[in-house]
Amino acid sequence: LLELVNYIEHYGLKRKETAPGKFEKVLPIHSWNQNFAVSNSFLFHLQRHSDHHANAGRRYSALRHFEESPQLPYGYEVMILIALVPPLWFRIMDGRLEDWRRKHYGVSPMETAFEK
Repeated sequence: LLELVNYIEHYGLKRKETAPGKFEKVLPIHSWNQNFAVSNSFLFHLQRHSDHHANAGRRYSALRHFEESPQLPYGYEVMILIALVPPLWFRIMDGRLEDWRRKHYGVSPMETAFEK
C-alpha cells in the first residue's frame, strides 16, 4: 500500500537536470496534490503531499494545500483503486501529466528533456 501511495504522489513528475548530476530543488510542483475535505480528514492531510516536500518537518495535520501543484482528480481512496487498473490510470493521468510538463517546462509530451 505504501508503494502504491508513493506511485500516486509522484507519478511521472521529474525535476529538471540543471547541470550534470545536479537537479533543481524539490518544490511543491514535484508531487501530486489533492484537497478533498473528506479524504484529508481520514488521511491526516496526507494528500497535501506537496507541502511535505516543501517543508519536510511540518506535521501532517498542519500541511497546507498548494494550488500550483499538479492536482489529482479524485481522493486517494479512489486513486488507489484506479492505479490498480493501469489502462484506466494512464487514460486518466497521462493528459494531466502532459499539461503539467508543458506548463512548467514547455516540453511537449513526447520530448524527454527531463532526462537530458
